[in-house]
Amino acid sequence: MHRSLMKTVIVSALSLSTILTVGWQDQDAEAANTQELSIGKNHLPETRVTQPLAKGVTYTDITRGYYSDKSYCTVDVAFFDTKEQARILIQDLKKKGYKVKLHKVENKYSQNTDVKEKTIGYVVRTGEFKEEKSANDLVDQLKAQGFEKAKATYSEYDGTMNSTGPWKIDVLEIDPDEFQGELTNSLAKGTITGRETVSSMAGRTEALAGLNGGYFVVGSEDGIPGDPAGISVVNGQLVSEAIGDRTSLILSDNEADIANTSTSLKIETESDESSVIDGINRKPGLIRSCGGVGDKETNQPKHDVTCTDAEEIIEYNAAFGDETPKGEGFEVLLDEKGKVVDTYNERGNSIPKNGSVLSATGAQAEWLKGNISEGETLSITRNVSADGKQVKTSPDVDIIGGAPQLLEDGKIDIQAKEEGFAWSHDFYYHFAQYRHPRSFAGVKENGNILLVTVEGRNPEQSIGVSFHESAQILQSLGAVKGMNLDGGGSSAMVVHDQLVNRPSDATGERPVSDGILVLP
Repeated sequence: MHRSLMKTVIVSALSLSTILTVGWQDQDAEAANTQELSIGKNHLPETRVTQPLAKGVTYTDITRGYYSDKSYCTVDVAFFDTKEQARILIQDLKKKGYKVKLHKVENKYSQNTDVKEKTIGYVVRTGEFKEEKSANDLVDQLKAQGFEKAKATYSEYDGTMNSTGPWKIDVLEIDPDEFQGELTNSLAKGTITGRETVSSMAGRTEALAGLNGGYFVVGSEDGIPGDPAGISVVNGQLVSEAIGDRTSLILSDNEADIANTSTSLKIETESDESSVIDGINRKPGLIRSCGGVGDKETNQPKHDVTCTDAEEIIEYNAAFGDETPKGEGFEVLLDEKGKVVDTYNERGNSIPKNGSVLSATGAQAEWLKGNISEGETLSITRNVSADGKQVKTSPDVDIIGGAPQLLEDGKIDIQAKEEGFAWSHDFYYHFAQYRHPRSFAGVKENGNILLVTVEGRNPEQSIGVSFHESAQILQSLGAVKGMNLDGGGSSAMVVHDQLVNRPSDATGERPVSDGILVLP
């Protein structure tokens, strides 16, 4: 269909938005959502450009707020749980000639989250500069004097303080009743061990649009780079186990739901011996963000921490790649019906296109070796539950892990503690309350699906958002359910083969583990 620029401009005072709607030449533009976003100070200037991508799919580019002359670069020297701890550092810094500020980190929205402490901690700061280079020079000076935690930052990145922004927000909205294509997710390069930019994924699938998906392993010290850190179901196949009972995005026949998902994996022999399968398609012994079975140091979700377990059974299927990770242990090759085809006394063997490999370490390797025999058929149970109810993983079902929950029943209800983002006050402040680039998803009361990115770490264009501000955006856009996806340098949105946001990594768009794709 020929595309033209049909522009409808609605201009008002600062309390409203400027909205540009770009539509098809032979199609009336849909009414745009004119509700002002609630992030930052009230009545900030706001501009929206809305473009239909296909029947039932729109893309909206939102800018809000402005760069404030009152903002500045500074140095956070350290974070402390108590004022008494902070005062020791303050005295030391003052003796060395530094002017110091003590910033009290408050939990202003404790009524909207499961983190109930009113005070999160204290940040010791020094210096105010207009140029980032000056702040970085001060960091170098402080580190040379033994203050190893010193870090340059920007005043507006502190999400516990009100701001004028600015913000750059990109929104995809999909109406499942109207959309004729397919909303799905895709593993990077089609395998667990691959990593790929959203631009590349969208290009090779000829997607109308795409968004980065869930969290994943980045460094080899934490597992297999590219491995989803949490549940992943692709075309009905479970390719990565859940982290505890975290929030996930469930897609089925272009409809979406947001729910707490969990997995239960089990192996049973013909002689009725059984054992837990600890994970799927990951490196044995390393559990990114924890939340597994028998893990050290915890079985509860603990974000960005890698738990360990020396005694595991991991199942591998073709989604992982060509062969299992090498190492000591015991492996069993199964055909598609669960029949034991072969066994190996070490790990690192070929994975069949149909069927799977059970790879075991420690005591679990001894259990597997002593309880199975070639030729027998094993029963493997892979249960996926959403809000406590079993999910039938038919080929049209995709599940993208994320966390935490942001909205429930139209109200801001952030499950940061429950889902592993408040295991320390320092982590909660810097991950949840701080402003970062973010990606998140929502579902409106009418079933429409929202996929959103917010740029960050760019003072003049967009400062990013906190968990609470992410929830506010979704709420302003009409969502009744909402959840966080992977963010930071991973946040990327592609529309018509164009990257529409500016990723925060200095190297550009980051290769990620999976993407949510809108296919024509």
